Amino acid sequence: MALKEKISVERALEHLAAVQFRHYKKIIVAVLLITAFMGYGLTLLQFQGDLTKEMPQDLPVYELANKLSSKFTGQEFLVIAVTFDDDTSTKGIPRDIRDPRVIKSVLELHERLATEPGIASVRSIAPVFQAQGVPDDIEGVKEVIAATPGAEQFFNRDYSVMLIYADTAVGTDEEKVTEITAKMQQDVDAITRPAGVTYKITGIAPIIVKVVELLKGDIVITTLTAGLVIFALLVLLERSFSRGFIVFLPLIFTVVWTFGTLGFLDISISVTTGVIGAILLGLGVEYGVFMVSRYYEERQRYEPVESIKIAVSNIGASTFGSGATTAAAFFALTLSVMPMIQHLGQTLALGIAFCWLAATVVNPCFILLEERIQARKVADWLHDWVKGEEGRHAK
Repeated sequence: MALKEKISVERALEHLAAVQFRHYKKIIVAVLLITAFMGYGLTLLQFQGDLTKEMPQDLPVYELANKLSSKFTGQEFLVIAVTFDDDTSTKGIPRDIRDPRVIKSVLELHERLATEPGIASVRSIAPVFQAQGVPDDIEGVKEVIAATPGAEQFFNRDYSVMLIYADTAVGTDEEKVTEITAKMQQDVDAITRPAGVTYKITGIAPIIVKVVELLKGDIVITTLTAGLVIFALLVLLERSFSRGFIVFLPLIFTVVWTFGTLGFLDISISVTTGVIGAILLGLGVEYGVFMVSRYYEERQRYEPVESIKIAVSNIGASTFGSGATTAAAFFALTLSVMPMIQHLGQTLALGIAFCWLAATVVNPCFILLEERIQARKVADWLHDWVKGEEGRHAK
């Protein structure tokens, strides 16, 4: 049965090779148009920096946690941590975060934040002192805080940090979180701050935005680095820039098609799937190497039409088996209960399928195009040489 299936695959690939030889230019144009369309899908890519969203949300423990989070905490609040600088050697700076100068600056910041349209409410120690004013000494501040129930919740145990909570409705949207964080930073910069005291903005939403920012940078750096290293090695191994580029070309198509498909399918890129670019480059390079090497090996004995038929049918059938088993193994990860592992399996299986298609269907067409271009260059050189010789003999 396996032998019959292999024979049928080889026969189908022989017909494909005949079509590729006759219409390689049309196939190249079609592939470039498809790649441009997939490139648009890259603009639709979504990034998920919240690891809790990559957990099985239908489990009772996560359902309860989500209910409690949405009711009592949520991700719609930002935190301003009022704390001391690392350098405490300067004289005259506060030593206790309950210093009246710090309280006055927090009161000023609270009033500014309350007027921001993107902030629904502000919670801090400031309302305790809005009615009666801020005492002139730290002992008076301590007495007011001690007499106010719930005031201690804004301080840590050693009174080195004070917290200000700003409730927003922007969620974890990267653009909106960045915008509201910038406005809060402007308010912080506008208030009168005591020397030696800093105001740091943090919270779940800014952390998620930062994770997404780092994730985007890692994808670009790892994919480009892997691509440049692999391309350089291919040029050295093939001893030809053009052949090295032809081997590398299917990898470019694979990466663009895979990420473009993820964009169209609305599959978010997370910490786990952010490494697929480099993985696909490493796993898929062998398909192109086998195809190009086999074609030029057969080209020493046969004409292009026969060489492309042998290369596509034999290498295509062999890599079809290895690609199918690899994709099946990755696709088995979708049986996991963890969404992040499911997305990783789906993405890698899709990428391996694209690797095989690019190497078997697209790569032979570029091999034929490259050979025609080289043959035309040789023909032009011979033509110029003959004309030069004729002119020299005529003289």
